[in-house]
Amino acid sequence: MFLSLVVGTALYGGDVSIFNVPGPVANCLTPLAGQFKIDGRINPFYLRGDFDGDGRTDYAVLITNSKGERGVAICRAAARAPEIVGAGFVLNRSADFDFDAWMVFLKGPVEKGVGEGPPPRLLGEAISIIWSESASALLYWDGRKFRWYQQGD
Repeated sequence: MFLSLVVGTALYGGDVSIFNVPGPVANCLTPLAGQFKIDGRINPFYLRGDFDGDGRTDYAVLITNSKGERGVAICRAAARAPEIVGAGFVLNRSADFDFDAWMVFLKGPVEKGVGEGPPPRLLGEAISIIWSESASALLYWDGRKFRWYQQGD
């Protein structure tokens, strides 16, 4: 156990304790330790839900890359590797997700967003990403990949 704690510390930012990270999250993100760190800038720094609708627990974790770009790593129970949005990977014309709040959006109807097409039909829970007093969006699974649906501006 001690060896895994020492090796795994490259994954944790200074504001995240290894003891606050669930085992499935640590296992999912350990292969990315040289590229990303868990980012504790928002409490909670991870969300738990069924994001792909398969009935199993998935996790979304705040991360930062070596350039300081912020994003989300999504550890789906059905996937071998995490899916990265932001943190250098572009989604919705942004590679740096500097939002200041987030929460699980329960599976159900989605209201029409600002300037967007029809609302998505959620297969599982979604991730509500919020820029306080500015904008919000849903990050949701469409059966093949995570997509962005702008909620407000």
